[in-house]
Amino acid sequence: MAQEAATIDVYLPPIAKLSGPETSARPDPLRWLRQNTIADVDGMPQQYQESLLESRPKAAFIALVRNSEVEEMVYSMIQLEARFNNRSTHQYDWIFFNDEEFSSEFMSAVRDATNSQCYFEIIPEEHWSVPSWIDTTRFDVGRQFMGSIGVGKAWLQSYHHMCRWNAGLFAREKRLAFYEFFWRVEPGVDFSCNINYDVFRFMRDNNMAYGFNMAILDDARSFPSLWDRTKMFIKNNKNMIHEDADYDWLLQEPFHGNGISRPTIDDDTRDFDRLEYNNCQFYSNFEVGSLAFFRSEEHRAYFEHLDRTGGFYYERFGDAPIHTLSVSLFLPKSRIWYFRDIGYAHGLCEQCPPHQVRLTADPESQQQPQARAVFINESLSKKHRRWEAMSQDVIRQGGIPGLACGCTVSAIDHNNAKLVPFESKQQKPEHPCIRLYLGGKWLEKRADWDPEAEIAAGRDGSGGYLLDGLESNPFLRSDSNEPK
Repeated sequence: MAQEAATIDVYLPPIAKLSGPETSARPDPLRWLRQNTIADVDGMPQQYQESLLESRPKAAFIALVRNSEVEEMVYSMIQLEARFNNRSTHQYDWIFFNDEEFSSEFMSAVRDATNSQCYFEIIPEEHWSVPSWIDTTRFDVGRQFMGSIGVGKAWLQSYHHMCRWNAGLFAREKRLAFYEFFWRVEPGVDFSCNINYDVFRFMRDNNMAYGFNMAILDDARSFPSLWDRTKMFIKNNKNMIHEDADYDWLLQEPFHGNGISRPTIDDDTRDFDRLEYNNCQFYSNFEVGSLAFFRSEEHRAYFEHLDRTGGFYYERFGDAPIHTLSVSLFLPKSRIWYFRDIGYAHGLCEQCPPHQVRLTADPESQQQPQARAVFINESLSKKHRRWEAMSQDVIRQGGIPGLACGCTVSAIDHNNAKLVPFESKQQKPEHPCIRLYLGGKWLEKRADWDPEAEIAAGRDGSGGYLLDGLESNPFLRSDSNEPK
């Protein structure tokens, strides 16, 4: 019988070091991915495909977009449809938001880009206007000043409306009342890898409330009072902070003149009057989230507290740092997921996960922790039988298959300083933001690493890590198929 090597990328997503007690009842997202990553849906029995379609989560893609951005929106949709949503088991709705009527040209173009249902919503005026408690003169002076010193788009009134809407108001839109999960999609972005599992089902089945795929450093000039306002909220609402929340990764020692912060945080003593926000954020231009969370008492109270301070207008409070602080304060870390396997790019910020174009089954490759190959008998005539055999072998290997990407792999901290370059005088944390979030082994450095020599060579001194994030499975032992 003829045989061929079935080429499968084996990948293990980076898992954050969790705080709080370990329980056997906690979902196992890696096991779920091994069992539900399917490279070829068409090879599954039709009845099973129909059952998956009927049991889909109540979820939708949402986009805040203008009529003039129709080409960029279609560009994003075509890729996400091809990489994910055009599967017969998915076909999730698209919901478009605008502060004005959508043109017939826009609606026709986006409908042609998908087989799914499209909805077009006008944001109510109370969600897209300067609130009554804002001093408009102070707002005008402030935004012109921030624009003059280079704070991105701070001079645009509509940009302030956008940040405020995305920070909290979006979840209150009537159209979204039917849905449980959302996936935010921006115009003009790239999705460079096939997504061979149902992202929304993953969120639901594993009790996830928030998903991201980049953590970067933000421009502190955008929100100078955000942390003080947040500290005030924490002090007045201690009962809202989740008992297993992990927000130490967002805290640092005050600036002492060397430009690099090296925090010394005692897990049992969180001195908010002494420590400062390190300006790390989840890059919210890509995010998958629970609408129940963003409608929760905790998030609503935090958002309304910040809104009443005027920070969306007197400064440029962004939705990204607010979402980051909110999920880190009000959720356990086990309900936040790093979608490193979703290749994504938006302007300067991009990330491409580890992947192999083609793997071989020779003995040498069998010793590589990055990959394994599976032999499949071609006499299996039904595709679903082939898929079952492959999936069982992948489960045995301890890896997750299915990364087919059209991008060059980037290191895990590739995006850390894209918005805040090394030359900026802004205080910077000792480690890149994503490493602070992941913790554990991701913070370990080589014994021979010399930061002074690296800085002398013109770099920022943040290198020397044992793990660079280019490995498909950095924790797989060479003598075992089981993760460390």
